[in-house]
Amino acid sequence: MHKNYFVSSLAFLGQPVDKIVRICIENQINLEFSSGMPFMQNMEEIYLNAKLSKMPHNYFPAPDIPFVLNLGSKDEQIRKKSIEHCKNGLRLSKISASPFFAAHAGFCIDPNPEELGRKIAFSQGFDEALHKKLFRESVLEILEYADHLGIDFLIENNVLAPFNYNGVNPLLCCDSGGINEFFKEINHPRIGLLLDTAHLKVTSKTLQLDLSDELEKVRHTIKAIHHSDNNGEIDDNQPLGKNYWFLKHMSHFTSLVHVLEVKKQSLEEINEQISLLQNFGN
Repeated sequence: MHKNYFVSSLAFLGQPVDKIVRICIENQINLEFSSGMPFMQNMEEIYLNAKLSKMPHNYFPAPDIPFVLNLGSKDEQIRKKSIEHCKNGLRLSKISASPFFAAHAGFCIDPNPEELGRKIAFSQGFDEALHKKLFRESVLEILEYADHLGIDFLIENNVLAPFNYNGVNPLLCCDSGGINEFFKEINHPRIGLLLDTAHLKVTSKTLQLDLSDELEKVRHTIKAIHHSDNNGEIDDNQPLGKNYWFLKHMSHFTSLVHVLEVKKQSLEEINEQISLLQNFGN
């Protein structure tokens, strides 16, 4: 597999981590250790000892006591835990020679772990300006550490699904307006956008925005890309086919890191989708 193409551990969902690592070593797959992996006391050790090209992502390694990683939380305990988790992710990335570490953009609310990917219960009384300020402060603290290590810290765009939108958006950095506002305020060489194409697709449909236009507006901020597909209604990590909306744009992003983030795939399906991305990227 080409060095800038990775496969998320989500593709092997339900399999034990030692088996996932073995499969990836045997098939020369670069592995993104992602958020869906369960808590294990020795998960960091497993990660660091895995003899393959790898990188940690977002909520990996999962903590013993689950929490929602939220760099924009007004709950100081949650925000500090989120900052320290990201610093640890950067540390692991540095040790394993990973290209970067990325985390999701902040929220204006603190959902329960079981609400992620589903309808989130929230009141409309949140202070968006405060949460944006807290998110910026968190990122700046993390960037100071990223600078010290000499590794990039990327922010992944959030997904605004229709079932979580009633005219009020509690999530930061979903559309081009929010993304560009954030990057204008955080002008740092170590920051960048991990574009999740599936998140952008759902958000664009929810807010009735033109998808390709949204991509063009944030293009200058993109440093890496997560690939999966969906029906525009829910982010469910469906596989890529020849009608995948981003294929026509691949040639503009050939030098970036690309991560296949699809759920429960066979080796044949993984290889087909990686080939699809590479062929359109040439």
